Amino acid sequence: MDGICGKLFDEFPADSNWDAVVIGGGPNGLMTAAYLAKAGAKVCVVERRYEVGGGLATEEILFPCYYSNMHAIYHLMTDYMPAMKDFNLDVHALTFIKPNLQMAMVFSDGSTLLLTKMIEDTIDSISKYSPKDAVAFGKQMRSWQRMMDEIVGPSTYFPPMPSLDLVVTMQKTEIGRQLIELNEMSPLAIMKEHFESDKVRAMLLYATCMWGLHPDETGLGLFVPLLLTRAMDKAVLLGGSHKLAGAFSREIVRNGGMILDATQANKIIIENGQVTGVDTWEGRTLHSKVVISSLDPKSTFLDLIGPKNLPGTFLKESAEGWKADKWSYYTLHTVSKEMPKYKCDDPWADESFMTVVGFDSSDQIVNHWKNVVNGKLDHKLIGGHVTCESYWDPHLVRKPGGHVSFFQMHAPYGIEGGWEKHNKEVEAAVMDKWHKAAPNMKKENIIMSLGETPEDIEIRFPNMRRGGIKHGDYNIMQLSYNRPNIECSTSKTPIPGLYLCGASTFPGGMVTGGPGYLAANKVAEDMGLKKWWKPTKLMEKYAKTYL
Repeated sequence: MDGICGKLFDEFPADSNWDAVVIGGGPNGLMTAAYLAKAGAKVCVVERRYEVGGGLATEEILFPCYYSNMHAIYHLMTDYMPAMKDFNLDVHALTFIKPNLQMAMVFSDGSTLLLTKMIEDTIDSISKYSPKDAVAFGKQMRSWQRMMDEIVGPSTYFPPMPSLDLVVTMQKTEIGRQLIELNEMSPLAIMKEHFESDKVRAMLLYATCMWGLHPDETGLGLFVPLLLTRAMDKAVLLGGSHKLAGAFSREIVRNGGMILDATQANKIIIENGQVTGVDTWEGRTLHSKVVISSLDPKSTFLDLIGPKNLPGTFLKESAEGWKADKWSYYTLHTVSKEMPKYKCDDPWADESFMTVVGFDSSDQIVNHWKNVVNGKLDHKLIGGHVTCESYWDPHLVRKPGGHVSFFQMHAPYGIEGGWEKHNKEVEAAVMDKWHKAAPNMKKENIIMSLGETPEDIEIRFPNMRRGGIKHGDYNIMQLSYNRPNIECSTSKTPIPGLYLCGASTFPGGMVTGGPGYLAANKVAEDMGLKKWWKPTKLMEKYAKTYL
């Protein structure tokens, strides 16, 4: 312990030399650093906050002894993420649980639809509304799960292909051809094509688009098998999501790396067109062979490097044109005496990991999203999802009694009139909607509550510009080979020694581990480091078939 603490807290010299400096201690920055440190590189991570983790933060924000996961409430890619096996995290360090009842949608008439890990239970629930949809769901999920296992999941950890190359290579298999056809559609169009019951459409549309997809936007169909299969397989990390950040931190330090928290990067140093290190706000200079930024393009290229130091005009124009997420999130965190209990026809809904309330139709969901995109919130239309975190993870409550829950919904960053004006009325509208669905969620039951607006997200995490958790909008011009641009899509930038590893790079956000893994691979190759890790079996199969 003394050895580890010594490396973490010893006085740091004014000048130092490193093989790699990673800017940002979020999940991708930590993952990149962990791989490189174990490969023998001398690595330093610079993190502006008082603790590492970024969106993996678990904090005591409401009331003493009550903790909340601030962003990464659950984990979607534990079955596919190479780092889980590479670092033995799923065996020795972390404990994940996967509730069977993943989502319940409670309608205003008291009826309920269930989305479960066991597909048979979902089929039974859907059959109450449409036997035809129940059959269709079983058929489609088998197909979409194949797409996830054979293509979407493993391809997350390979560099992206140009669009034309991707189309050509997908033609090699029938499931690949189906995926390309699916990708040309919008999420809403896919639901309308396959399901007749609007309640079924509503549940599946919400499950698919809750992470930030526009339901009406074409070219996003690829995300349907990814997000819907993941919506049925969410994993809870016992002890809080910050434990994943802690696991990577241990690997970094154990292999000779250093983590500097409460240390903000001020400038990426470029000499003779080559990256040579990082200056911090504290006046330290970290000399380095390479710099790996997990920040968004505007922060990296415009703020830390500066337009005058960029080669040509492409990087400047690309960064300036980078579009933020169309929406952010409003979250009402609560500590209550009792956990939420829902007024509906299925008592199992009380034990759902996630409960969707406030929406009765797919049209209401679409209209809510349209309002958000236009900077509005109609209190009559608002709806969202609720999770009682402490029911699934009792470690979040460090004293007897009480539960930690949250109500989360899509919300605009730039709401008309500003959040200072609307915060209290939005909180009241959310509580009213929640109380109607769960009658015990009333004033007498609430010990403490805290509304977190999109502006609050940006203040807490400045790299989440406009409260965007994905570091940039998901649209066809900012996905795959275009994320963040065609010159930086392989993690390596046109500036020698500069690499990217954040959510604004392929494949995107949501703690997939893809950006961090890909950056580690590219940096290791360019630095001549011996890779100690190997592709997973699913990755090997994908490479053999499609690459």
